[in-house]
Amino acid sequence: MDRGWWWKFGLIVAVTVATVWLLIPTYVSLVVMKPSERNNLALLEEKLPAWAPPARYRLNLGLDLQGGIHMVMRVDTKTALQKRTERRGLQVARWITQDKKLGEVTVDTDPERLELTITAKDPATMDAIEKEVVTTFTDFTRVSREGGKLVLRPDESQVTRFEQEAVDQAMLVIRNRIDKWGVAELDVRKLGTDSIQISLPGRSDPEQAKELVGTTAQLEFRMVDDTNAAFFQEMLQKTPPPEGSTITVTDEEGFPQLKGPNREAMLAYVKDKVPEGREVLLECVANPLKKNECLAYRSYLVHREVPLTGESVESANANISQINEPEVNITFDAVGAREFERLTEAGVGRRMAIVLDEYVQSAPRINEKIGGGSARITMGRAGAKSFDEWFQDAQTLALVLKAGALPAPVTVGEIRQVGASLGEELIKKGSLAALVGVLMVIIFMAIYYRKSGLIADVALLLNGLLILAGLSLFNATLTLPGIAGFVLTLGVAVDANVLINERIREELDHGKTARQAVDQGYDRAFWTIFDAHVTMLIAGFILFATGTGPIRGFATTLIIGLVASLFTSIMVTRVIITYFVHGRNAQTVSV
Repeated sequence: MDRGWWWKFGLIVAVTVATVWLLIPTYVSLVVMKPSERNNLALLEEKLPAWAPPARYRLNLGLDLQGGIHMVMRVDTKTALQKRTERRGLQVARWITQDKKLGEVTVDTDPERLELTITAKDPATMDAIEKEVVTTFTDFTRVSREGGKLVLRPDESQVTRFEQEAVDQAMLVIRNRIDKWGVAELDVRKLGTDSIQISLPGRSDPEQAKELVGTTAQLEFRMVDDTNAAFFQEMLQKTPPPEGSTITVTDEEGFPQLKGPNREAMLAYVKDKVPEGREVLLECVANPLKKNECLAYRSYLVHREVPLTGESVESANANISQINEPEVNITFDAVGAREFERLTEAGVGRRMAIVLDEYVQSAPRINEKIGGGSARITMGRAGAKSFDEWFQDAQTLALVLKAGALPAPVTVGEIRQVGASLGEELIKKGSLAALVGVLMVIIFMAIYYRKSGLIADVALLLNGLLILAGLSLFNATLTLPGIAGFVLTLGVAVDANVLINERIREELDHGKTARQAVDQGYDRAFWTIFDAHVTMLIAGFILFATGTGPIRGFATTLIIGLVASLFTSIMVTRVIITYFVHGRNAQTVSV
């Protein structure tokens, strides 16, 4: 045998060993472990040999095979429209008084009716104001005009479009957020007009799923009311909390705040005691010993208006600060950058609250105007949490913000753990169907093409192992349709071997020797097989680049299967046949 044959043989052996090595976690998970233990990665890691791949390289079973998490998310488009109208009112007021200098006006917002009422201090300026406003803010229409008062309302077509786009964008953001955690046969679809249904196969912990999907990442920047420094202290003196309450006043942050262990009790206590145009938000004092648990809550008195939101966030990245603390750096788009610069310029010496999902993350003091369109959330470090855990929190926050700002608040309407459709019986029947299909192909090839068919069968089995190993490498999820697709992929892989064997038969019929028939048969079939595979690979890569969820999972299986088929049909079978014909000087080819 020549040197070229030996390096090909060595490559095949190396690929085979690597394939079997990659499938060890899948074998242990599906065969050795109990069905109830399959989602326990920690237990799987313990059962794996020290030389085996990590437990994360296992082949997951889909929702129909092993169950998972079913969720229904509700998109609050009404609240989003109300907040959008309030922000538009602030923009209109600044545009009239500061940008165009058309005169002094006040803009009142009616959240329920989604109306803006513009009142001019000098009624004589209202004609010019109305003309400019209606021309510039085309997403609002004129409702009425009485003297120095102009009433505007969002255009009905814009409202309908916003509501539809809010749900569609929320679906896209949620899907992208889940896709960032790996390949999965997840299902995200619209349910009714304002809900989204999500199926997460392989998820056994509803709380973990809520943390993964339910984090809405509604980021807001609000100014803290520093003029009422003693507000909470005076409130506690005038109206003591209910007997037995543990709400107290603290100055841990350098100014008076309310502090208590119960969030609902604190919000109920301050209700109806807040000045007009203000709102009380709470900060979670995290438990350093337990993730996602608050030891206590601290209060902030903030302005109700929200001048800047996460809609303007362009990017978010986790980094390490100069004092070795995890932080999240946020970059705004052009509009957000101008608004942030304006806010910091007007608020020098005051505090700005960075609010995420109605919780104050931090409230830094503004020392100077901040230009360049960037902001920073410092995670800080305290208690028993390690540096890696704090940095992981920073990465998670950056991931949620970077996955896309949700256009409307999203709440978990329903979340439950569901079992497999038919459980173990379904898995057994699906596996039996796959085994029968593969055996029928193997028997056909062996009978019709004799020894060459048996060689093709060996390559076919290796092809199947390569596909499973590739899916395990990408941490894909196998569903019942996926089993059928796997069998179909193996059937398609046989086509290349059929084409090669038929070409060899033709060469033998033309009087060629065994060596000539094998060499010319493979050479002449190569470009036909290669062109067909490349064409399908291009389609697979397009599906992978543009698709999401099940489409992307199908594309992954297609790409892996095509590459495996090309490798086994062109290289593996040729190396084996070359050994018998060239190495053992066979005079005939059993084909």
